[in-house]
Amino acid sequence: MVDGAAVGAGCDLATMCDIRIAGRKARFAESFLRVGLVSGDGGAWFLPRAVGMSKAAEMTFTGDFVDAEEALACGLVSRVVDDDKLMPAARELAEKIARQPVHSLRLTKRLLRESQQVPLHTALEMAAAMQALAQSTHDQHEAVLAFLGKRAPKFEDR
Repeated sequence: MVDGAAVGAGCDLATMCDIRIAGRKARFAESFLRVGLVSGDGGAWFLPRAVGMSKAAEMTFTGDFVDAEEALACGLVSRVVDDDKLMPAARELAEKIARQPVHSLRLTKRLLRESQQVPLHTALEMAAAMQALAQSTHDQHEAVLAFLGKRAPKFEDR
């Protein structure tokens, strides 16, 4: 969650997160050039993947601030909430994710990341291999039983 200013390395750190939620007062800036530096904290790699090359170049070359609504529009954040609801919204999302089957979640995250770098046929092959791994877990079997039984799953790793 971003509550306030995420500037320079703070902006880069935010882009390293899988999901970003911002409060309405959040502001982002890739401001290294303002102090004669380059984006050396991972921002040059993460920011274009989050917002696209054109917006990343604009943010990096100008150092201008992007407010929460613009961050939402360009894909820098997935959600903007009222400032007083930011922590509860972030907790609710984190708890929802934490309830997922851990092995499948880990494989899914890896597949999302690696699929960005490979052609479709390779991504489909990776997905098939990961699916085979997921199907052999207790969590997957429990998820199916819970779905069929119309109940919440009870995963082992909890």
